[in-house]
Amino acid sequence: MAGFVDLLRDRGRVYLLEAVVCFGSLVILLGLGLVALPLAFAEDADRLFRWQLVAMLVGGIIGFWGVIQLVLKVTYSSRQVASPQAIVITLLMGIGALLAFYQLMQLSRAATMMLVVLPLLGVAHFLFLGRGYLVRQR
Repeated sequence: MAGFVDLLRDRGRVYLLEAVVCFGSLVILLGLGLVALPLAFAEDADRLFRWQLVAMLVGGIIGFWGVIQLVLKVTYSSRQVASPQAIVITLLMGIGALLAFYQLMQLSRAATMMLVVLPLLGVAHFLFLGRGYLVRQR
């Protein structure tokens, strides 16, 4: 227990822990989607669903890259990351993919909390924490 308390004394480590809790389920979901992608094209799946799946996976991967960039900037403020515009655009693409996933799938309340609400709250919190970098004047 003492090691866990020592881990949480550093603010950056707390943010990394928050990122793992908020976005860990999405990493698993993206991995499962990438595994299922060849199956969707191999079977007699609906053509529209195939391309929706591809769009959601591509948008999710791009959005997750934006989340990684934002978390790195918040956690290590001196680190060089993508431009603020690129981060915002990639986050918007990821949020769009997440909302499309929510619209297409019939999720239980627990799944909705883990896969939709928690990541959206995490993004909102990291956007708040990184607002100084994201809205800086050039």
